[in-house]
Amino acid sequence: MSATTIAQKGIDALAKGDHATAIINLDKALESSNSPAWLIARSKAHQKAKNLEAALHDAELAYHAAAERGSGTSRSHMIQAQYRRAVIYYQLGRFADADCCAKWSMLLAEGRPAREDDGVEKKVDSEGNYTVTYDEFLADKENQPKPKTSDGNALAAAEKGPYSTDWNMAFSWRSQALGRLKNLPKDHPGWKVNVTKIPPKPEKKKAKSPEPAESASEDELKEQKPPQKEAPAPGSVPDEKMKLRIDFYQTNQTVTISLFVKDVKKEDLKVEFGKHQVRISPIPREAAPYVKPGDREATSTLVLAGEIDPSACRWSASPRKIELVLQKATPGVKWGRWGEEKIGIVESDDQEPAITATSSSAASTAKPALPSTSTPAKVPAYPTSSKSGPKNWDSLPVEDDKEDGQDINGFFKTLYKGSTPEQQRAMMKSFLESNGTTLSTNWDEVKDKVVPTVPPEGVEPKPWNG
Repeated sequence: MSATTIAQKGIDALAKGDHATAIINLDKALESSNSPAWLIARSKAHQKAKNLEAALHDAELAYHAAAERGSGTSRSHMIQAQYRRAVIYYQLGRFADADCCAKWSMLLAEGRPAREDDGVEKKVDSEGNYTVTYDEFLADKENQPKPKTSDGNALAAAEKGPYSTDWNMAFSWRSQALGRLKNLPKDHPGWKVNVTKIPPKPEKKKAKSPEPAESASEDELKEQKPPQKEAPAPGSVPDEKMKLRIDFYQTNQTVTISLFVKDVKKEDLKVEFGKHQVRISPIPREAAPYVKPGDREATSTLVLAGEIDPSACRWSASPRKIELVLQKATPGVKWGRWGEEKIGIVESDDQEPAITATSSSAASTAKPALPSTSTPAKVPAYPTSSKSGPKNWDSLPVEDDKEDGQDINGFFKTLYKGSTPEQQRAMMKSFLESNGTTLSTNWDEVKDKVVPTVPPEGVEPKPWNG
């Protein structure tokens, strides 16, 4: 198998979040080639696996490998290597160093010479503390993304060249690094600048050759095998450990619940919908392999936090997931949570019998909906910082979703294009600082503060690791 094929396997594993497999394959590929692209991929895999020193080593080696090659992709790889350095230094708590590297990534994306003495790392005071501030960064209008084209694109390709995406990523990372510095005391080590534009060239890691093992007898090999873990005895696993991992999201009309379960057999699955619960069986229990179809533990009852219309619900299944699409009985009402799972059959107070639905379709007993003559339910108005007051977003024309997301992108382009320069500046600042959870058009409200991350209810925010 060629090094290119092995490297691609590593890159594919990285995309799937399998960092250990990615590192193993990229290690093998890099034994025969010092490819900057493969080094950058392995740096990201190490960083995701929290091997920060190894990640920094690969990022710096990738920078030198790209510079020495001098090919048509060298600048792109050098830009990415500086960006990876910024991400890693940020995770190490070296926020001033992170900002310097992100700035160098932006300068390279703008076409500036790689060996230019730009003085970025020299902006320190007498005590060695970084002097670039978050407020100065925001005030630098020339180096902020801004529309230049008639269709409302956030950045003019002619101004930043072919590396506009890389430039925007580095700009966003500078916002995070300087935002952290803003709230740190001056004696914090994160203020110190210890980084150089051209990193010291690290040595290429050499894989250790395994020492030849002495041949072992069959009896010795049997002794070396680890003892197999005994299966749990029937009835020994408590209900709490059998519960599935469950995620959900909702719209004004539906609640979608995903149950993650291995080796589920779609053809054997039975799903029954009631007004306040959903019953599913048989479900294989990874924690309790002794559970068989027909056992109490093979049934999960989902006790819902709101009322649904059983006749309009549907479900689908794959070998690793069951997905339920529940129709809300009262559209427009937001559920604070989806409910809870209980092992076994739970008696329901519903007067009507539960409806058994077929996969990926509405319940077979569903009746055709009659035209409604009642006054439509009032849809809640969501908070907004717009001076024009709250908007009913549900009144906008609804079109079918498209996989490429062109409709939603077109909407935000139109919104951005039709705003004033001050509103555009507020939108950019609030979106970047809040990690995409807030979009404000009120510059007076956001100009003097860091816009906090406000995740949806029931979601816990976690820092992005690049």
